[in-house]
Amino acid sequence: MGYNRAMYLCVDIGGTKTLLALVDKTGKLLHSLKFPTIDNQKKFYSVLKQQIKVNFVMSCIDVISVAMPGIVKNNQAVWLGNLNWHDFDIAKLLNADFDKPVYVENDANLAALAEARGCTGRSLYFTFSTGIGGGVVEDGHLVKRFLEFEPGHNEYVYLGEKAEWEDLAAASAINKKYNKLVNEIIDPQDWQDIVNRMLLGLVPLTTSIKPDRLIFGGPLGLALNTYRDRLRKGLDCELPAKIKRPRLMVAKYGSFSVIYGCYYYAKSQQTRR
Repeated sequence: MGYNRAMYLCVDIGGTKTLLALVDKTGKLLHSLKFPTIDNQKKFYSVLKQQIKVNFVMSCIDVISVAMPGIVKNNQAVWLGNLNWHDFDIAKLLNADFDKPVYVENDANLAALAEARGCTGRSLYFTFSTGIGGGVVEDGHLVKRFLEFEPGHNEYVYLGEKAEWEDLAAASAINKKYNKLVNEIIDPQDWQDIVNRMLLGLVPLTTSIKPDRLIFGGPLGLALNTYRDRLRKGLDCELPAKIKRPRLMVAKYGSFSVIYGCYYYAKSQQTRR
């Protein structure tokens, strides 16, 4: 596969699947593939390395950009949330195997960076997927104090049950409760229940962060048009009077938000070198 325009290999490591994509220097996505994220850390890296070797021509790639769940510090994931991995310096491994610069950042931060690109003011991005991730961008830049933002692990009480938000409202939690995929749910009462679960975190986080817009990604977030009116009403009812309801937006890059975030992030890091 000889894409001589390609510069960026973007790696989106999720709780259940990993997405690889080749993006050229203009931001055009040229090729992508996905495979299941394996629980075993060493086996996962072995599969990742093999997928890269088989599917990409490394001589045409300048940079590898990696998105990981959890908290990333100094280009290394120090806590991986739903993945039971430890001491996983993926940048060091990839650099040793492919001799390319490697940039690592939290997946929701990167998705937020891509989705809020071109927006003025403050954007609050959420992904409702295997878990719930979030990122905050202001005038095109990640807000430093929110780089370790992990909203899915905030605890709330719903119908007498105390649990982390993502155990109540992530797409995986909704699938488990209703034994259906999000796009298979049609009962209005079910959607009201789902919205109520989402509001558990959306109301206090909107109140404290005061964004101009909320951007929704992940399988549940991308279904926003199905429940947008219910969510608006819920926010209008529950937000304090002094807090203006933000604009509600669907992630424009869909399931590739993190990939484009990888691209923009790597490009910015290159500029700083």
